[in-house]
Amino acid sequence: MAERILVCTAWPYVNGSLHVGHLAASTFRADAFARFQRLRGKNVLMVSGSDEHGTPITVRAEQEGRSPRRSPTASTPEFLGYWRDLGISYDLYTRTRH
Repeated sequence: MAERILVCTAWPYVNGSLHVGHLAASTFRADAFARFQRLRGKNVLMVSGSDEHGTPITVRAEQEGRSPRRSPTASTPEFLGYWRDLGISYDLYTRTRH
């Protein structure tokens, strides 16, 4: 049985568009590590998600004049599109919810 490896990346806040910090902070390195381990025959599970809680979400919601509960999910599809376009494949990508 192949060795199992769990790769977890930071969950970006979805209070705005994706930026290079999201990619450089953990995504590219985690993806490269996961790919390398898969090439070595390891059973890799790479997971992450979009964070819809916390101060950045609250601040953005207040700027837009709405409740944090009615905020940010619009950015999650944008993030998933970027990951797909960049060839980054999560085995599980989820999101926090209110």
